[in-house]
Amino acid sequence: MKSKIKNLWWLICAALVLLSIPVFWANKTSIEVNIPSVSAEDLKERVEQTQKASQALALRDTKRRIFECKTDDDCIIVDKDPCGCIAGPSGVTAINAAMTIDYEKIYHPSVVKECPNKAPSKLRECSANAHPVCREKVCKIIY
Repeated sequence: MKSKIKNLWWLICAALVLLSIPVFWANKTSIEVNIPSVSAEDLKERVEQTQKASQALALRDTKRRIFECKTDDDCIIVDKDPCGCIAGPSGVTAINAAMTIDYEKIYHPSVVKECPNKAPSKLRECSANAHPVCREKVCKIIY
């Protein structure tokens, strides 16, 4: 009886070896993997693009916050044009008072403009009764 079990065991082992041969032959063919190479210049360019994109998002967020408000007291009237009311009604705008420095950095970065020698406009936004208000969370000028 023992020899029958032993022979059956050898038969099973031989069958497993024969059945596993195709598995080993299948692995003889290599699998091609294409990994794109990234040079230092490509990496530097991608980093610069990412930095520019994040700076653009930060600038857009700052521009949005410049005109954002909660109450009328948050808003002030500032010169949109370096000449202010001399440029006419479009020469001023209303912004959040806390964002004045950011407004100047973004909209008037070291601008030197010679203004004409004429009296400031008395129309609309430049009139004496113009004042800033907060409407729908945005600073505006009413008159």
